[in-house]
Amino acid sequence: MPPAPIHPQANADDTILDAVIVGGGIGGIVMLAEGVAQGTTRILLLERSGQLGGIWARLPAWQTIQNHPLDFCLQGFTTRKSVWCAGDVLHFLADYVRVQRLEPFIRSGHEVCRCLWLDDAGCWSLTVAAGSGPPATIRCRRLILCTGRHAEPIVPRIDTDQSVPIVHSSAWRCPEEAAGKRVVVIGGGASALDLCMLVLAAQKHDGGRGRLHWVLRRAKHFSGAGVRRLWPVTVLQLTLGTTASTDLLNRVLDTYARIVFWWHGLSSWLPVERLELRQEQYIPGRGALLKQAGRIDRRPGAEVESVRRGRVILTDGTHLDGIDLILLGTGYAPPGPIDGVGDLGDLALKTFATGQHLGRLFLVGERLLDTTGAAPIAYHAFSRVFWTLIRDEAALEEVTRRAEEMEIPRSNLNHLDLLNRVATLGSETRRRRGPLGRLLPWATWRAEMLWTTLVEALLFKTTVLFADRRLGRGLSLDDPPNEPTAITTGPRVPD
Repeated sequence: MPPAPIHPQANADDTILDAVIVGGGIGGIVMLAEGVAQGTTRILLLERSGQLGGIWARLPAWQTIQNHPLDFCLQGFTTRKSVWCAGDVLHFLADYVRVQRLEPFIRSGHEVCRCLWLDDAGCWSLTVAAGSGPPATIRCRRLILCTGRHAEPIVPRIDTDQSVPIVHSSAWRCPEEAAGKRVVVIGGGASALDLCMLVLAAQKHDGGRGRLHWVLRRAKHFSGAGVRRLWPVTVLQLTLGTTASTDLLNRVLDTYARIVFWWHGLSSWLPVERLELRQEQYIPGRGALLKQAGRIDRRPGAEVESVRRGRVILTDGTHLDGIDLILLGTGYAPPGPIDGVGDLGDLALKTFATGQHLGRLFLVGERLLDTTGAAPIAYHAFSRVFWTLIRDEAALEEVTRRAEEMEIPRSNLNHLDLLNRVATLGSETRRRRGPLGRLLPWATWRAEMLWTTLVEALLFKTTVLFADRRLGRGLSLDDPPNEPTAITTGPRVPD
C-alpha cells in the first residue's frame, strides 16, 4: 500500500505538496490513480461535495451514460451490460478507488475557494473550506483542475404563471409519475431522449390517458441502434488512424443512422446537416424512441414561449392544452469560476502547454473532451502521458506544439484522435524496441492497441489501453457492490 500523503499545514515549506487535484469525478480520480502509480504520493484530491463521482453522484439513478460501458472498463474491469446508468458509474469509481488504494489521498467535503500563485515560494496557495470550521490553507507546486464540463443544470427562463410544474432532468427522481399525464419534454440532447423514453414507459399501461409532447429547438444525431454495436468504431479508428478514421467514420455513422431512421419512416427526425464528430456528440442507442414514434407529438424547431393555466404556448404558434408536467432535458453548464483562476471554460487544454502558469496549472482538456463521448478512455490516456511528461521538459515542449494544434477553432478531437496524438510521447515512445518501433512509434502503438482491443473486447468484455498496467483480470462491475456506492473519504484537512 502506498504511503499516506503529507497532511499540509499553512506556512510550512516542508509540507508543500507536489500536486493538488480539484474535482472528484471520473477525470480527477483517474488522474490521481495514475499519479500515485507513477510515484507521486505528496498529492491530494479535493472534492467539494460529500461524495465522489462528480456529476454522476448528483444525477437520478435512471440517467444513462452516453457511450459504451466498455469505455469505463479500464485495466481489467469487466462488464456484460450493454447500457450503464448513473449507479453503475458510481460502482465503477468506488471499486477503482478501492483497488487502486486511493482513499488516503482523497478529501471529500472540501471546496477550493481561492487560488493564489506565490512567486517567492514557487507554489500555489489554496484557501479550502470544509464544513463549518475555519478555512484551511494548502500549498502545492502544481494545480490540476478536473472540475468537469457538465456541472450545473441549465434551466432556461420560461414565462410561466406556475400552473404547471417545471422539473429539470437532474431533479426528476420518480418517472412513474408521468403515467396518465400530459407531459412536455424540452430539449434535443441525450437527457431529453432519455426523458422521452421514460415517459413512454410510464404511460405504456395507462389506458391512453397520458400524452407526450417533445419540443426541441434543434435535432441531434443519435444512432437509434444498440450501444453494443459501436465498439467496431474503435477498431476502425485504430486501424486507419486519426484523420482518415474521423472522416470515414463521419460518413459511416451518418449513413448507418440514416438507413435506420429511413427503415422506421423517420428520416425527418435527423438533422439536415451531416454528422461531424469533431463538433458534436454522436448519441448511441435510444432505438425505443423509433419504435414508439407514433406515441410522440414531436415539435422540432420550436421553443416554449409561455405557460398559462395549463396551456403551453410555443414560438411556432402552437398551443398545447391541459399540460400536467414540463420536463427539461436542457443539459448542464460548466462550473463557475474559482477566485484566482478565472473562467474555467477559457483555460481548456492550452493551459497545459502555454501561458504564465506553464508547468503550474493544468485543466484536463475540458473543451477537448466535451464532445468525445468516451471521456474515461481519454482521461486514462491523458493522465498516463501527463505524469510522464510533467518531469520531462523536452517532451513538454512537444506537447506544447501539439496542444496548440488541438486548439485550432472547431477542430475538437474525439478520444482516439487524442490517443494517437499523445500516446507516443515521453516514455511511451522511448520504451519502443526494434527499428519499426523507433521509426514509426505511432504505428506500432496503434497495432498493439488494435490487438489488445480485439482480444479484450471480444473475449473478456474489457478495454486495456496500456497492457503493461493491468490491475487484474475479472474485476466484474456487474455484481452488486458490497457496500453502498457513495464514496466519502478522508478527514478534514487540518488548519
